[in-house]
Amino acid sequence: MAKTPSTPAPTYEPDAEYSVRLARPVPIVPGRTLRPMNDHTLRGDLLTLIVEREGADVIDTAERI
Repeated sequence: MAKTPSTPAPTYEPDAEYSVRLARPVPIVPGRTLRPMNDHTLRGDLLTLIVEREGADVIDTAERI
């Protein structure tokens, strides 16, 4: 069986802000979940943490603002 090439995880500048749309809900802390129906403004360091925890496919779009 052939292996599927892995897509490299996107990199985000830690101090930059990004306008983000999620592909699915992401729990941040107990009782706090980011929902995919909203646009979120997140710093790059938090985006990197989300991708490490949830996988790169959780980010639908992320544009630096």
